Amino acid sequence: MAIAIHLILLLIGLALLVMGILAFLSSRRLNVNGYTVEATVVENIPSHESEGGTMYTALMEYHIGDKIKTFSPNARSNPPAYNIDEKVRLIYDPNNANDVRILSYWGLYLGSIILLAFALPMLLIGSGYFLFKAGII
Repeated sequence: MAIAIHLILLLIGLALLVMGILAFLSSRRLNVNGYTVEATVVENIPSHESEGGTMYTALMEYHIGDKIKTFSPNARSNPPAYNIDEKVRLIYDPNNANDVRILSYWGLYLGSIILLAFALPMLLIGSGYFLFKAGII
């Protein structure tokens, strides 16, 4: 039973590691090849939580040529993270209109950080068990 549990931890850790590396490389590629643009926060959209609180998501507008585009990050907060008319730098992939992110460390790399933060302990526990059983450590 212990072997199965540690093998599952090791496999999940490896999968998360691969996904974290791919997410990091995608963010890095966007940071190098993407175009930056300044967006303006036009609205803080409220959403009501089941606990009775209200969370806000910023709606941002930016221009690409003569087209007006909108972007809303996945993050919600209370109080709102941005003020109306606040300027926010975005980065987008000109070949993929859906790949738009806030140009900041957390905006670019949060996904890969979370994946790697979960992968590393699982890899350590899973591989450590097998290395111990093999007499290596």
